[in-house]
Amino acid sequence: MTQVISWKKRARSRIAFLLKLLLTLIVLIILYGLCIVFTNGVSEGKLAAGITFLIVLTTGWLFHRLRWLSSRTRLFTCLFVLLTFIVFVVYTIIPVASDEAIKMPADLPGVTTKYWLLKTGSKIAYYQFNAQPGVAKKETPIIFIHGGPGAYVRQLELDFFSTFTAEGYDVYLYDQVGAGRSGQLPKSAYSHKRNIQDFEAILNKINARQYIVIGQSYGASMLAQLTANAVIAKRIAKAIIIEPGTTVKEAEHPVYPKSPNALKDNVDMPFRIFLGFVVNPTGEFTPQNEVINYFAAHTDLTQKIFRNSFPAADSNQIPKVDISVINFSIVGIIPQQVPSYDKHLVEDYKQVHVPTMLMLGESSYIERNAPMDLLAINPNITRSQYIKNAGHILWNGLHNNNQIVKRSMLEFLNDLPPTLPDYPKQRDIKNFLENRL
Repeated sequence: MTQVISWKKRARSRIAFLLKLLLTLIVLIILYGLCIVFTNGVSEGKLAAGITFLIVLTTGWLFHRLRWLSSRTRLFTCLFVLLTFIVFVVYTIIPVASDEAIKMPADLPGVTTKYWLLKTGSKIAYYQFNAQPGVAKKETPIIFIHGGPGAYVRQLELDFFSTFTAEGYDVYLYDQVGAGRSGQLPKSAYSHKRNIQDFEAILNKINARQYIVIGQSYGASMLAQLTANAVIAKRIAKAIIIEPGTTVKEAEHPVYPKSPNALKDNVDMPFRIFLGFVVNPTGEFTPQNEVINYFAAHTDLTQKIFRNSFPAADSNQIPKVDISVINFSIVGIIPQQVPSYDKHLVEDYKQVHVPTMLMLGESSYIERNAPMDLLAINPNITRSQYIKNAGHILWNGLHNNNQIVKRSMLEFLNDLPPTLPDYPKQRDIKNFLENRL
C-alpha cells in the first residue's frame, strides 16, 4: 500500500514538473514575441533574441534555486526544453534572403516605364497608352488600380487595357508605391491612407477634368472608398469595381465561403517571414528587401499566387506570369487598415454619387462577403456582371473572357444595356451567398 502511494506521489510530481515546463515554454514564446515588438525587431530580431537568451538563462537559474531539478531526469528534460527553445529562436533570426537593394526588372514588352514624382514623396512607375489616332478621343482617361497590396501591373493588364485606346481612351496603369517598378518607402510609411493620397496626386499629375477608374482586388477596395470621398469622387465620372478583396464591415462579421471552383495552390512561406507579418509588420524584424529578394529567388511562389486567380478547370492552361517586385511586407500592413476607413461608407454613399459597376468572377478565391457587403450598402452600384469561366482575374486570356469583359465594360461606360444579365443585385445577395456562387 505504501509503495502504491509513493508511486502515485512520484507520478503527480512528474506531471506537475512537466506542466511547469510547458507553462514556462509558453511564457518564453510570448516573451520572445514581446521582445520583438518592444525592440521593433532591431537588427533583424537579433536584439530581441539576445534579451530572450538572458531570460532563458534566468529561467534555468530559477528552476535550480527552486529545487525543481532534483534529479538527473528533470535536469536533462529542462535542458532539452530550454535548448530546443534557443534553437527555435536562432532559427527565426536567420535571414531567408539578402536584404541588399532589389534588382529592378526590365521594362515590359511594348511599353516604356515612366515615372511620376508625386507631391506625397512617392516615386510611382506608370504605363501610358494614348488613344489611337483617327478615333474620336474620349475626354475621360482610364486609370487602373491593381490589387495586392504589394503586387504590380502585369503583362495581362497591359495587354487588356491597352485595347481601350481603339475606343478613344487614354489609358494609365501604375504600380503602387513599394511594389513593381515604383520606389520604396520605410515599412512604417506604407498605409492605405498613403495609397489614397498617392492616387489623388496622380489625378493632379494627369490633370484631366474627370476619369474612368477601374480597380481590381485591393484596388477595388480602395476604389470603393475613393468613390465615397466627396473631394475625389467629383473627379470620377464612372467606376468599375472588380473582385473587391476586403470587406467593408468589421472583422467579427461572418466570412462566407469562397467559390469551390477556385484553384487552391498552397503558398508556403518561411516561418521567419510569417512571424514578421504577425508580430512586427512595420518593424525591422524582416526587412522588406529580404522578403522581396526571397520572392525574387522563388518565382514559383509568385506563380502559385497567380494560379489561384484562375478557375480549377483551367489549371493546365495557365500562362507564366511576368515577374516583377512583389512586396509581401505590405500585405502584413495595409489590409488590416481598410475596415477602419469603411465605417462611414453607408452615409457617404448617400451624399456622393458615382455611377459604379461591380464585376465578379465565377471561380474566385476571394471570400464572397467582401463584394456582397459592398453591394448591400452602396446604392451607386447601378449594374453588376457575373463572369462565367473566370476567377479573380477576369481578363485572363482564356475562354474569350477578354472580349466578354471588355464588352461589359464598354456597355457600362456608354450607357448601353448589358448583354450579360445584370446580376447579382441587392435582392440576390442572400441566394448568392447560400449557394456559394
